[in-house]
Amino acid sequence: MKPSLALRIPLSLFCALLLALSGKAGGEAPTAPLETFGPYTALVRDQNIVKDVKFVEENGRIYLLLNPDYKEREIILKNSSGNKNGYRKWHNGEFELVSPANQGKAPNQYTDWVVTAGNYVEYYMDGALILHLKKTDL
Repeated sequence: MKPSLALRIPLSLFCALLLALSGKAGGEAPTAPLETFGPYTALVRDQNIVKDVKFVEENGRIYLLLNPDYKEREIILKNSSGNKNGYRKWHNGEFELVSPANQGKAPNQYTDWVVTAGNYVEYYMDGALILHLKKTDL
């Protein structure tokens, strides 16, 4: 016996809600358990793209170690006061900072450094969130 349409719609919505709450929906990248890099905690880290993150205390720089297969791709950064809101302008006066593609980065080296006072830093590649950092001492 097939369930009625009246039952299938709420069931479909419930399943979608469960997927969203479990982090499996929305195309977000796979992430490891929460990791800490200096004063930042990674809320999301696509381990296929971002192999590691390094924070240098002396100058406050955040460096990325990218999978060599992705080192020639553009990365777009956003920084904010709140979690995915309250975006702040970068030193260039824009809300997005672009790390251009084809920079000739050497494979397996930390690159794409940034310094920010933002509480959150988001890194996007091809429209997907590949790294989301939250300042730990909020």
